[in-house]
Amino acid sequence: MASHCFAEKGFRVFGVDISAVAVDWARSRFAASGLSGCFDQGDVCDLAHYPDATFDVVFDGSCFHCLIGPQRAACLKALHRVLAANGTLIISSMCGAPKQRTDLDRYDAHSGVLMVNGHPWRTLKPLDALIAEIADAGFMLVGQAVNVNPWWDHATLVYHQAPSPPVKAQACF
Repeated sequence: MASHCFAEKGFRVFGVDISAVAVDWARSRFAASGLSGCFDQGDVCDLAHYPDATFDVVFDGSCFHCLIGPQRAACLKALHRVLAANGTLIISSMCGAPKQRTDLDRYDAHSGVLMVNGHPWRTLKPLDALIAEIADAGFMLVGQAVNVNPWWDHATLVYHQAPSPPVKAQACF
């Protein structure tokens, strides 16, 4: 768990997960290691309980590909808001079409959504579309690595906030 590694290096760690089981697991693991961290059950698409520009680093621990449709834009908007101006966003996400026949049969290439039992399960966009989606939310790609797997690929993407466009001087007469 990335948060464990950050805490071992002395960083203050906060975590959000929609699953109470995952939050309890993280709390237990930290306690067993003598580490401190603040873990909350919540929705990564609504981080209203965190003030603006709170975090220097935001690490997505393989959550982003679990978001479907408008959840993705809402999450990126929330992350942009809580990330400090010179902060770093790290996204760890499945990407590209599935490589196994059983998964390909359940994959909608147009939307990039993999279905399970008739319900959206994961978003698997092609790498270039994933990069563009995050860039369109106001982030600038500064690094990337792709782990090629037999079932689907997994990208680690590193972003900074994109510089704001300059404000043009306006004269009022």
